[in-house]
Amino acid sequence: MSQDKIVGIDILLEFLEVAFNHILFFRKIYPEEIFVKRKIYGITVYVSEHPELNEYLSNVLNSVKELIKEDENSVKTINLTFYNGNKLAIEKFVFDIVKLQAEFTEKDPYYLKTEEALKTICLKLSMCNTYLKPLPDGSTFSVEIQTNETAHIILSENPKCEDFPWIIEDDAVEMTNKNLLPLKDIKTDCLNLQMYVIEDTANKT
Repeated sequence: MSQDKIVGIDILLEFLEVAFNHILFFRKIYPEEIFVKRKIYGITVYVSEHPELNEYLSNVLNSVKELIKEDENSVKTINLTFYNGNKLAIEKFVFDIVKLQAEFTEKDPYYLKTEEALKTICLKLSMCNTYLKPLPDGSTFSVEIQTNETAHIILSENPKCEDFPWIIEDDAVEMTNKNLLPLKDIKTDCLNLQMYVIEDTANKT
């Protein structure tokens, strides 16, 4: 794997960690007190200090890293999905990894364009309460990885992921009243990513 792709993975994983924390803070399913302010991409973001939540997110990111290292095309989308008290999906932040490295784009040797795009996404995430309905009390969340059939085998046989079993979800219930809200497309020579939110307003009440 080339050095550029290794850097691309590191940038992606750092962004996912920031975005997950930022979304969880602004969607208010945890007390604000478990988050602290940090500075990244030149802006203030919110980062969890809760050990169990941090361990879960760390295991998710480690699994994403191991999958991409094994096959860079194995991860299609990463979804941060919220559920209501009836376990119905009501909101989904989708990180669509079109390609780890975009082609036919203006070069970004110092990752300035990439950082500016990630900054824009974080700023839009910090305003998500203005364009999404509030989550109902008792909401929960999970992170889902849409991948290929061999990925589960790869993870189950990888000693770095053996303590964090993933569940195959073949019969996931899809949202029925979907609104799609595009957030940002990133297309630089180290990252090609689309991000959007899908919301089911009917089941939020």
